Amino acid sequence: MNPIRNSSIAAKMFIVLAVIITTGYFGGCLGKTTVDGDEAIRIAREQIDFVPEQTNAELGRQGFPPTAVWGITFWIEAKDGGDGFERRTAVEVHAETGAILRIHNDP
Repeated sequence: MNPIRNSSIAAKMFIVLAVIITTGYFGGCLGKTTVDGDEAIRIAREQIDFVPEQTNAELGRQGFPPTAVWGITFWIEAKDGGDGFERRTAVEVHAETGAILRIHNDP
């Protein structure tokens, strides 16, 4: 007699979900980050050569296994009233170490 084979579908789904959440948490997929949003903005601001009008910070995951990355965007809106930007720079900051991963410039 196999207890897993005799279990209900809901019980099997609960077990699978518990394994996924536990693996994700201990694998760093869902846990907290060492660098918070304000610190990531401070680190990223050192990489730009203009004073931004707007700033946006978003935490995301990148790669496999997933790595926590802060995406910080700085911009100055177009002065002509259009939908574009006068300056825009996005900086990717590693959420555990604070290292700069990439800088994307859009002058």
